[in-house]
Amino acid sequence: MSLLDFLGRRPAHIRFPSIAAMERAGRRRLPKFAWDFMAGGIGREVGKARNLSDLDTVTFTPRYVVDYDYPADLSSTLFGKWSAPFGPGPVGLQDLVWPGAQAHVLRAAADHNLPAGFSVYATASIEEAAGIVGPNLWFQQYPMAETDIEQDLLGRYRSVGGDVLIVTMDVPHGTRRERDIGNGLSIPPRQDLLTYWQAAIRPSWSVATLRNGMPRFKTVERYIPPDTPPQSSMQLLGSLAAGHVGPERLRQYRDQWNGKLVIKGVLHQEDLKHCLDAGVDGIVVSNHGGRQLDGAVTAPEVLPSLRQYAGGKLSIIADGGVRSGLDIARMLALGADHVFLGRALAFAVAAAGAEGPALAMDILKQEMVDVLSQLGCQDYRDLTKYLTD
Repeated sequence: MSLLDFLGRRPAHIRFPSIAAMERAGRRRLPKFAWDFMAGGIGREVGKARNLSDLDTVTFTPRYVVDYDYPADLSSTLFGKWSAPFGPGPVGLQDLVWPGAQAHVLRAAADHNLPAGFSVYATASIEEAAGIVGPNLWFQQYPMAETDIEQDLLGRYRSVGGDVLIVTMDVPHGTRRERDIGNGLSIPPRQDLLTYWQAAIRPSWSVATLRNGMPRFKTVERYIPPDTPPQSSMQLLGSLAAGHVGPERLRQYRDQWNGKLVIKGVLHQEDLKHCLDAGVDGIVVSNHGGRQLDGAVTAPEVLPSLRQYAGGKLSIIADGGVRSGLDIARMLALGADHVFLGRALAFAVAAAGAEGPALAMDILKQEMVDVLSQLGCQDYRDLTKYLTD
């Protein structure tokens, strides 16, 4: 960071002109255990890298001799009326990345009128989140082994006016993420010399954490027995997951939820067929950010075939490796109706604090308009026509 940056004389939009700039700055501000939790994948992290590289292979052929009205319209009508076809995806434990991150992302989504995916393992409660974004809240939960807990969560979401429920299928059980194992990651963080040292050399994060308090799983903490040792809370939460979901339970979700039902983690046509048979409203094409199976296919690989198979009978959301407005355009061109952002907004809040997520959303919108303008494409729904053969 330059002296001028340190003194705060340059506004954030100049210091952070892109998500890539936010990523570089964010890494310098976070303790290693926090950065690794957010940025890491699994195994050799080939899958995480392919999420980015597969998007980079998607190219467009512009049309310059056209009548074009600038700027293009980005508005979306997926399960509501939004200012753009993207928004925050559900991310657990965001406040470990930066204190208050969860609320910062939600406020930015409200200010930009974007739908906000909200994880059951969030560091805010459902009720707090609804108080910030209201009907923009899309709640994501994992299938729970204890149906009483699952039904209580659904009831709480209904009570705040919730409509869009996302059920995540792509984490049937816990995995060994080497970075987190090597760091001894736990909540609260381990009280050892390595953790103290990593926090001490990142004073901005440490001071903000002291002010904000240690991150808590506020939505689900009421389901943790009060006598549970703090270091055991993450393991206990993991044990609540139900594992794989069969076609019958998928149909039960449809019967139980009278709002919009979205199934996350669909990568194969057979899973898509089960979703169509059950009558769900949408799917999320996702390999969970390369954090579950290092050899899984990526969204760009399967989006076109899934789109064709779906035949317009349900909506398609995609995520994985999105770092720019161009990447959003690529996902839309390949067959997505909407794009979730996870790490990109985490980089933003790590780099710029409370103002980071809103700035990132501004950047992404501007980049999308630039892409459409260069292509001569007035409506992002027509982007498929501009893909290079």
